[in-house]
Amino acid sequence: MNEKEITNELPSVSIIILTYNGKRHLKECFESIEQLNDGSVEYIKKNFPSIKILHLSKNYGYAGGNNRGSKIANGEYIVFLNQDIIVNSNWLFELINSMQENTDIKICGSKNLQKDKNKVLTFGGYLTIVGGGTGENIVDATQKIQKDTRLIGYAAGSSLVVEKKAFEYLSGFDETYFMYDEECDFCWRAWLYGYKVAVLPSAIVWRNADNDSKKREKFLFHIIKNQLMSVLKNFELHNLIYALLISFFYNSFQIVKYLLLRRPHSIADIIKAHLFVIRNLPEILKKRKIIQKNRKISDKELYEMGLILPLSESIKKEISLSKREYHGI
Repeated sequence: MNEKEITNELPSVSIIILTYNGKRHLKECFESIEQLNDGSVEYIKKNFPSIKILHLSKNYGYAGGNNRGSKIANGEYIVFLNQDIIVNSNWLFELINSMQENTDIKICGSKNLQKDKNKVLTFGGYLTIVGGGTGENIVDATQKIQKDTRLIGYAAGSSLVVEKKAFEYLSGFDETYFMYDEECDFCWRAWLYGYKVAVLPSAIVWRNADNDSKKREKFLFHIIKNQLMSVLKNFELHNLIYALLISFFYNSFQIVKYLLLRRPHSIADIIKAHLFVIRNLPEILKKRKIIQKNRKISDKELYEMGLILPLSESIKKEISLSKREYHGI
């Protein structure tokens, strides 16, 4: 297929790049988009002669900022791209082409590599019983590139393509999350509504690797509250009670860990997260009612498809993450 044919068949795509104090990243990000060789640039220039800039009055976080960006997006597909992302030359075409060939896939993610090292950072991964997601490296960066999509519990929010109609039907990202695990909740909700979520390993992006352990501790309040909200909204009732008990014991373990590490601020964040959920429980339960009403697939089916990790594997993954983040500190 030649460039002209590709260009003519491309649907309209809106790329949303949410930036907050990110000037140092934007040059590389936009330059990589300009170098796309699949006809996308010409298509964008023809149909979108200027970049739209939406100034927000405050920091709404990943969820709120991207939701507001989606309101002015005209494309059939919306790409949510982090400001520190550098895209591969055929990244956009491969993602859109894959979704058009597999019309039941409404959300598709990319392979995230660490800049300068070609180390796999994430694809997304499995959903866990405590309401979060655990990153899973499906293939190594040096392995043969996989051209086929693979169904996955959630796709990484750093480079995410969503069919706009599906995004609107799902009511976008839950803005109560602000940051962290919002893509886990969004993809989980998509599965419940009957949509499919996938990752395309051949669609490659690069990003800077931050110190995740320090970031996670800094935003522990958001991580804990968001995971609790995901559990409350998305599990069926019999699994909800079970998951809440597991979450209680897991977060108790977290408190003991931070006591031993002498980090009272982290303990305070865990307590604040639980208080936030209790205060906002009526609103969370309203959202749960809507989600469960629209449910098209059972928890059992999601477990059988390997999209949600069983209890033993969830615990192993969470403990492994905890040890890795704070080893030697």
